[in-house]
Amino acid sequence: MTGRMFPVGIPLWEEEELKFIPQTGFRLLGTRLNSDAIDRLAKESIGSPHLMQEFCREICKIHSISTTAEDLKITQAQIERAFAETAETIGRPIFEKLARGPRQRSDRIPRKLKTGKEVDIYELVLHALSHIKPGLVTLEYEDLRSAIKEICEPESVPQLQEVARVLKYMSEIAATDQSSTPVIDFDEEGKLLHITDPFFAFYLRWGNISK
Repeated sequence: MTGRMFPVGIPLWEEEELKFIPQTGFRLLGTRLNSDAIDRLAKESIGSPHLMQEFCREICKIHSISTTAEDLKITQAQIERAFAETAETIGRPIFEKLARGPRQRSDRIPRKLKTGKEVDIYELVLHALSHIKPGLVTLEYEDLRSAIKEICEPESVPQLQEVARVLKYMSEIAATDQSSTPVIDFDEEGKLLHITDPFFAFYLRWGNISK
């Protein structure tokens, strides 16, 4: 298809644009969410209308809404349940690929987290990213190193070059995934990690990464 396709950049949605989805959709169902709930959904959507639609779908499931309903009284716990369910639906497959790492692995050394859980270095890096709870951001290498030190027992903290190697492999795995855009990209020279996919960023915030 070379020469027959042209990539079109689609900008992230603004929060006011994202709010239009639940405001309009729930109104058509004869119900509505309160403004505080809509504000929180918009913030957690990370600029993605798809995420907002998933939140709305989960809220409808929680309240068994299929056609019409009265005004909703949704709690913070129910909102967070919707976030957790959405994360498992859209973010776990690529997370698991990155956690497995490359097929040929030499570094299976157990690294002990402060929670008592033992993981290998690939899972450790992902736990550290989850600790940061990023959006679509560029992370300085030292930010990630600091997060690793915060969650990891001192004797299990990997060397700088080990973390860089893992990030390089993860970036390569992400680039070969079937998703349209790699979820992460590592600039080895600049020591910068770019979180480029809202679904992956959202999973790092709300997914059950210890499962």
